[in-house]
Amino acid sequence: MVVHQYVEGIRRTASNETLLADQVINFLYHPSREEPSFLLNALASGTVTNALAYWQFDRTLVNAQRCIEYAAHRMLIRESETLTGFAAMRTLRDLFERKIRYWDVRPLPDDVSSIVSPADGKLLPFAAFERDMLPVKSKFIRIDDLLGAANPWRERFASTLNHESHVNHLAGVIVRLTPDVYHYTHAPVSGRIIARQTIEGRFHSCNPTALVRFPGSYALNRRVVTVYDTDVDCGTNVGKVVQVDVAAMMIGEIQSRYSERRYEAPCSLNTGDFVVRGSPVSMFRPGSSTSIVLWDGTRASLSGELIANAARTDLRSRFSDWLGKPWVETQVLVRQSIAERT
Repeated sequence: MVVHQYVEGIRRTASNETLLADQVINFLYHPSREEPSFLLNALASGTVTNALAYWQFDRTLVNAQRCIEYAAHRMLIRESETLTGFAAMRTLRDLFERKIRYWDVRPLPDDVSSIVSPADGKLLPFAAFERDMLPVKSKFIRIDDLLGAANPWRERFASTLNHESHVNHLAGVIVRLTPDVYHYTHAPVSGRIIARQTIEGRFHSCNPTALVRFPGSYALNRRVVTVYDTDVDCGTNVGKVVQVDVAAMMIGEIQSRYSERRYEAPCSLNTGDFVVRGSPVSMFRPGSSTSIVLWDGTRASLSGELIANAARTDLRSRFSDWLGKPWVETQVLVRQSIAERT
């Protein structure tokens, strides 16, 4: 299999990613198949996704504590970051859905004008005003489809390839969550929710091979779309911002769990609610998944470090191989600054 590398955010060094079930994904999404196979369609269904998740994360373990500690060791999960410690966990689901002391281990930037990462994961930046990145918009993100036909804000955030778009400087990030990372998503900005909807769909893998061989899968998967108006009192003041939490294989559910303070009194979010930047918004059930954030690039500029990392030529990335030019992920932490207000 082709190596897939990313930039470790803190050390800025190249790291090889060990992709779970990589050979299976390569078989399922093989380029020789013009249409998805029966097996792939079955695996991407809600029924099979839920069954796989149950077998992987909910079945009774003979020695639960030892299995949890072994899994945590294999995935390099730090017990010191967790809210309860491993001893309080009874299933692998408990490990996967763990809460962390994010207020200590994922500090929020002091700059209230920054957009922050919605999740722990590997981040790809993109900007429509960078001419060489335009193919990404039409082949990979598919903004029109991603936000859903019924979304009243779809046209505003449409790709620059659509000349009827109201915004010609779309920017954003794709944060790919792997099974080992913390699986809550947090608000990237402070603002009032002006639209929020769940769009039903499939459960395709977010493995890099699956993403490049089956472009547009994000727009086919189940997802929760939230539109924030940040130009309000106490808002981040970067215009309209969209957050799209996308389910994937073995992720059958995205639960709304907003808490303004730590994890206290979690509640569902609705249109009209004010959300505080860096607060927990949703939780993915077991598996791998993705969180996408979009905004007007004239209102906030992507981190120069993230852009520089994406352009590195000394790493082997499957996204770079597909695009024909460097496009490298950077490992980021939730609540880390990813863009600054201009």
